Amino acid sequence: MRAKELDTLLGHVRANKTVRLVAGREFGRTTLLNELEVALIALGFSVVRVIGDPSLTNVKYAVLRETLVPADRLHQQATPSEVRDIIAIELSHSPNTVILVDDAEWLDLPSAQALAPLFDRGTIAGVFVSAPFQHLSPEQRVVSHILRADTRVELKALSFEQVGVLSETLLGGAVSPEVTSEIFSMSSGITGIAADIIRAAQSQRQIRKRSHRWVTAEHSLWNPHLEETIERLISPLQDGPFRLLHALALAGNLTAEQFHDFDAESAEALTRAGLITTFKDPHGQSRISPRPALVTDYFRQRPIDLLHLSAVRLLEQLSESSTGGGRRAERPRLRIDTRAQHSDTEETHNAGLARYLREESEERLAVTSREWRRRPDVVRAVAYLDALLQSGGYTATATEVLERTSSDHARDVDLLQLALHERMLQLEDTPSTSKHSAALRTRFPEYAGALEAYSIYVSFSVDGRSERVEAWLANPGDDPEGFCATIAAYIRTASGEVLPITAPNESGTNLPLQRVIGEQARLITLVRHAALSDSIEDMLIDPLNLMPGDDPVPFLVDSYVRSQLLLGLGRVSEARRTISRALSIGDLDLRFAVLYAAMLRWSAFLHHRDGRADIAGSLLSESRSYGELRGPMPGMRPEFGDALETLLTGDRQASGARFLEEARACYERSFLDSSWSTLRFAFQLDPSEAALELMDQLGTHPTYHWAAQLAEFSRAALRQDPDIILHISGLSGLPELASAADFLEDIEFYHRDKGIISSDEYARAVNEARQSFQLFREPLSRVVFRHRSPAVETLTPRELEIAPLTATLTNREIADRLTLSVRTVENHIARSMKKLGLSSRTELSTALSSVAKASSGMQSE
Repeated sequence: MRAKELDTLLGHVRANKTVRLVAGREFGRTTLLNELEVALIALGFSVVRVIGDPSLTNVKYAVLRETLVPADRLHQQATPSEVRDIIAIELSHSPNTVILVDDAEWLDLPSAQALAPLFDRGTIAGVFVSAPFQHLSPEQRVVSHILRADTRVELKALSFEQVGVLSETLLGGAVSPEVTSEIFSMSSGITGIAADIIRAAQSQRQIRKRSHRWVTAEHSLWNPHLEETIERLISPLQDGPFRLLHALALAGNLTAEQFHDFDAESAEALTRAGLITTFKDPHGQSRISPRPALVTDYFRQRPIDLLHLSAVRLLEQLSESSTGGGRRAERPRLRIDTRAQHSDTEETHNAGLARYLREESEERLAVTSREWRRRPDVVRAVAYLDALLQSGGYTATATEVLERTSSDHARDVDLLQLALHERMLQLEDTPSTSKHSAALRTRFPEYAGALEAYSIYVSFSVDGRSERVEAWLANPGDDPEGFCATIAAYIRTASGEVLPITAPNESGTNLPLQRVIGEQARLITLVRHAALSDSIEDMLIDPLNLMPGDDPVPFLVDSYVRSQLLLGLGRVSEARRTISRALSIGDLDLRFAVLYAAMLRWSAFLHHRDGRADIAGSLLSESRSYGELRGPMPGMRPEFGDALETLLTGDRQASGARFLEEARACYERSFLDSSWSTLRFAFQLDPSEAALELMDQLGTHPTYHWAAQLAEFSRAALRQDPDIILHISGLSGLPELASAADFLEDIEFYHRDKGIISSDEYARAVNEARQSFQLFREPLSRVVFRHRSPAVETLTPRELEIAPLTATLTNREIADRLTLSVRTVENHIARSMKKLGLSSRTELSTALSSVAKASSGMQSE
């Protein structure tokens, strides 16, 4: 389950080092220890398991009697030295012994005193597993100090964020997304800091080359070698700003108003030094956090000294001022929007927000875990399980929660949620109890239909509208929560039907899983209606939003659907950024694991389309860890990833054939959206009559009625019909016009590749068609800018940067100035000219110069 940490532990043990594995049970530490035992035995080690027991901590040598030495060999009056000799004799019978100690903080003190010297001698390696130290009692701290370790590995929930090119450049090879995610989050996007983190991680073997890419050995890449990096940044600070930065690091983040009103002078000094960043939290409120985030790690790793105590006192004063108790005299407020030049932006993928949400999730998990363990009732169990779903470690812990929770006094809805959790675990091939499902059927039989509806949902996700699903749809039944109705609406929507639009969470349900499924159906329905009314642009205006404590699925689904719409409109880079921002925030959640896998595959395809094949390969590799999870939306089937993998090898024709095969399979299951998306890629890679025939079949469905007309246009282009412009008149919506524009370019590539020469008449028709498409492929922004022409608004920031340089510099000189490849510069220039309908570099530079003059004139008014 955790190959990275397993490799790390194996490396330390094989080097005869003792390791302290610090982790809570919610992160699957026991499973990791089991995997470590199996791996060590396979390598020829003798493994001894020692498990601490809270009930035996006051009994002398209790743990050793239970797990290591027969009870008759250890009498209560034996000294630690005598016990140590007895243990050494026992262990001498087996060479290469490794002792694995789980729940080390629950060892009785005499047992710890007897074991500790064995590791100090260097003849026996061990792994001590214990909870984070802040939860230890004084007695447990003594045990922890006695059991010293050569190395420390902290097990945390893994996450995924956007891959960075810098990591791959410095390491000379592909880097797994989680490595780049951690580096990016810690560096807050600062190139020099990121480079330091990468080099330090490599030198300390926190990342290692495995197979074809670099992977991480630990979730946190902090190490003492990074202290110098931070000290160089903060050394110029005076005492006031330094104390305020220290306090901010301990707090994690503060509201901008609270931060600046407390000490505006120090805040301004930190802003000018670039050591803080502002970001909008999900409530739209401006917040402040250290930049780079590595500053937070630096201060939090420092010992408890006078500086630390001073920072804590400053935080207390700041808290008092925010409540009005000790409000300072009014100071000139720093204007964040003009002075804070290092704010988080779309380009940095919301690094501050991502960290903020992770800390919120971790805090929620700690609270719900503590509450459930204090009183394992149904309400607390549901809250804990939902927190686990969003924070990781669900599979390893959920079984324990379900088994230990009594459903005797459970409400109907809470018991239904526990029963659904049982079903999810069973799908993961995890041994799970069914007692809550049985209790639900017995005590609340009116909810039994919801369990059957979930089974139908799973069946539909794999096999589509099979006979079983169709029979259920004819009479889906009912339940008080409306879960059956939600599943029925989802199946009908996902298979192409156009249902009425519903409000978000219209039913007010308490079931997170139902909200997940209902939100997917609602968004698909919105897209259906927007496509029919040609109002796709209106859907893209509303900003994406995610609130702390909210279920992240609606945000992820919205990002996923929006990226598909943007790709359909020809906005590849914007589509890639949209889904990358979503991936940077999300963690594995079994409720949307199949969606997450689809997002990885979709993002890989977008990176490939954007010329980033190496990143696409890394994302695709990450998606393979989700196995055979399947669903009805685009990219939710592993076969999509298989076809994309073929594409990354450079074999367009073979990849087109695999995409076409997958499109047919989706069509047979009534997964129309998946069928269309995959079919579109298949035709672009290998324009063929077979693909057009499937397009004709899709056109028989009302949702995709325009597909038949698009097929006729494509046939005309394939046979080089000079009257192709007549076929465009049958296409009216933005998606089909954008698809036709893409198809025309791909057919032209196909003709050139086959050596087919076009007639002059057809060439003129193609140019006329391109001009017609130009009006639709990059829709104008609905925001009016007086200082730019609408056409220029379609250019990306990089294209706006490159275009003016074409007046005086060659492509090579532009590439050198901007640290790009010549091919990249050529592609940006070609796309800019295409968007603006220009035919020469001179026209391009002139157009941008005119805009610049208009802009300066506007500003001077």
